[in-house]
Amino acid sequence: MQATTVFINANIHTVDPDFTTVQSLVLAGGRVLATGSNEAMMALAGPDTEIRDMAGRTILPGFVEAHGHPTAEMNFIGPDAIDIRASVCGSAEAVLEKLREAVAAAEQAGPQAWVAAFGWDPLLLPELPRISGAFLTGLSRTVPLSVMHYSAHSSWANQTALTRLGLGPGTPNPGASEYLRDAAGNLTGEALELPASMILMGPVMDAGPGKFSDFLDHELNRMAAAGVTTTGDLAFHPDSYPLMQKYQQERTAPVRIRSYEMSGIRADIPAPGQDGLAGVDPALFRPVGIKVWTDGSPWVGNIETSFGYEESPATESIGVPAGHRGCSNYTKEQLLQICRSHYSKGWQMACHVHGDIAVDTVLDVYEQIQREFPREDTRLRMEHCGTITPEQVRRAHRLGATISFFVAHIHFYGDILLELFGERAESWTPAGAAAEAGMRFSLHNDPPVTPESPLLNMQAAMTRLAPSGKVLGPGFRIDIRTAIKAQTIDAAWQLFSDHELGSLEPGKLADLVVLDADPLQTPAEKIGNISVLETWTGGRQVYASVEVTASANS
Repeated sequence: MQATTVFINANIHTVDPDFTTVQSLVLAGGRVLATGSNEAMMALAGPDTEIRDMAGRTILPGFVEAHGHPTAEMNFIGPDAIDIRASVCGSAEAVLEKLREAVAAAEQAGPQAWVAAFGWDPLLLPELPRISGAFLTGLSRTVPLSVMHYSAHSSWANQTALTRLGLGPGTPNPGASEYLRDAAGNLTGEALELPASMILMGPVMDAGPGKFSDFLDHELNRMAAAGVTTTGDLAFHPDSYPLMQKYQQERTAPVRIRSYEMSGIRADIPAPGQDGLAGVDPALFRPVGIKVWTDGSPWVGNIETSFGYEESPATESIGVPAGHRGCSNYTKEQLLQICRSHYSKGWQMACHVHGDIAVDTVLDVYEQIQREFPREDTRLRMEHCGTITPEQVRRAHRLGATISFFVAHIHFYGDILLELFGERAESWTPAGAAAEAGMRFSLHNDPPVTPESPLLNMQAAMTRLAPSGKVLGPGFRIDIRTAIKAQTIDAAWQLFSDHELGSLEPGKLADLVVLDADPLQTPAEKIGNISVLETWTGGRQVYASVEVTASANS
């Protein structure tokens, strides 16, 4: 096969089983043709082969976001939404001023205007007032106004928005999500969990058929800039299948997607391969699983734990009392019925779970469905796993389950976790326990909850440093090679894609990222500062921050 591109003078970590490092890489037909020395690889170049002198730069396999939400995030922080995340605004007053300015502009824009804001964060911005539907009605009685918590697990809307949406006392709760009500049964303007929290946000956060392709392209290019070449979509809506098919047929996606349909949206999800995706390259988009929200978010108070929240300003700021213990969205029997119905058809299951009691429920269900429907390769997934214990990690591994850890929580919210949970925060997302058990696991950002940054994930998992500089659970740190694998080959394995990507081995898809420093030679606390210089998907450069010397082999 004719070599299309040869990278020479590079520091290439292939992440093959031996974690081999080479200096040259050859691409052909969108795949890796060979790796080795400059001399050996240049012998494969033809007269039209592009030669790229990397001048010692580091190349890794493209990063894999095992737990992303591209078709949701494209709406949350899309062009029509107001971004009020703490990392963007910096202060409570800046958040409120953004909302006031947006309302004023909407009043001038006409009767169809709607203000939808994403990222309300009273933990990082404790000066924010207590939000409610009534509070938003106070900000505007004429313009529909909706605000979503940065976790996306809750949202609020003013009375005008509720009226515009046609929501009232008789509106049923959608699936396992909930519209909160007062003693008289009237909606308070608050929703918990998807899809109710998304419905409350109105049309602004809905790309719709006309905007879907542009919104998704914008989102995937943002991910590519972070070095991501494959992402899971852990909240895929079934209505998006025809829109995704159209996008994939008309454009060349910069990032691959492995989708997990949300449970509870349609009564019967067909078996894999029956969603009418004719004409779509399965290497670019492929449904692989079903997503279930077993419990909720630690920032909302709806995770099922064996221990209560601490008495602290952080606990008070999220509106739960000291000693509060949340609950799951399902009983064990209900979760069993959901998982049984999908797993029996051949789907991979991915259960969002934070609380340690909810973890036991998931493990019990996973054990049961494997007894009822035995198969060799399950890769049953558990997502986030904030308060999972080391013993529960070991049990998960014995059951053949795998975890995607949300370690970025520690980097952004480590000090808050200590306020909320005290000593239990020390073992938050214990990736080191999974490594010790021999489990293959991944790290993720859960975007838009935290900004996409695989390198920062590695740093967080290796250091477990909170913003104050305190180390949470030093015994649960991991080493650099394990961290890299958790963002490449092991994350690909979780997505049933390790046969085609996740390492730079001959025959695999040519997905790679070029960095300005070698993570293996960088202090752990500085890995998040490494810059992504280039991202390549399928042998095609999809992002570049600098020009690298390239020439034809003549």
